[in-house]
Amino acid sequence: MATSITRRRPAPGRAPLPDRARAVGRGRAGLLLLQVSALLLVLAVWAALAAAGFVSSTALPGPRAVFGRFPELFGDGAYWRAVLDTLRGAVTGFVLAVVVGVPLGLVTGTYAAAERSTRLLVDVLRSFPVIALLPVFLLVLGSTPTTKSTVVFIACVFPVFLQAQYGARSVTPMVAETVLSYRIPRRLRFRRVILPSATPSIMTGLRLAATTSVLVAIGVEVLTTLPGIGHEVVQAQQSDASATAYAYIVTAGAIGYAINLLSQVAEQRLLRWRPPAYTD
Repeated sequence: MATSITRRRPAPGRAPLPDRARAVGRGRAGLLLLQVSALLLVLAVWAALAAAGFVSSTALPGPRAVFGRFPELFGDGAYWRAVLDTLRGAVTGFVLAVVVGVPLGLVTGTYAAAERSTRLLVDVLRSFPVIALLPVFLLVLGSTPTTKSTVVFIACVFPVFLQAQYGARSVTPMVAETVLSYRIPRRLRFRRVILPSATPSIMTGLRLAATTSVLVAIGVEVLTTLPGIGHEVVQAQQSDASATAYAYIVTAGAIGYAINLLSQVAEQRLLRWRPPAYTD
């Protein structure tokens, strides 16, 4: 007896899934090629400016001189201590910002009365430039690692708080009305409705705050005597070792890029439940 095998046809106007996956892969490879090309172009322009002599070698050493400092720095314990000091202050302030900002953002985003009552206070507090508050913290706390962590905390808590609040408020009216109609308990509503809806926004806030924490920590080290990458940059500048100073600046950029890349990987893993977005 003959049997007929029917194959499911792809939806009209959409490519089969393997073809779309290959297209996405080719798109990512092309994007990576463009990014690498842009980086190489910047390095070439940098080398050309340094070789042409438009800027003095003290102000702008060439990329060969800067990257040539890394083998010696990698073997120096002071370099790794500076990196660890910066990361320690950044991580401490960032973790405190997450512990405080995420719960407060979820609460104020869930309850409209809490959001309206705290709106003025939040707008006033987040308007203060955090670096301008540094002299106050130096007078109160002194030039200690606590000062660095406190400044990082203030710089990171508001992005985390606002993104968590926005995510909690992003529940669609239809879903909110359905939850109220069925009288879903508050705890279950928070775990099954509010938290999944707010997680993408929370991850965005964490990614922004993680990069900001390193930048602020380095800024505090530049303006104070606290040890870290910023302090080493100032020391190298005062010693006319501009190549070493730029090497530490490149290190700071590499740390920021690594943090951003790790944040994207963590976001993709935590949000695997979301359907993948394919572009034709």
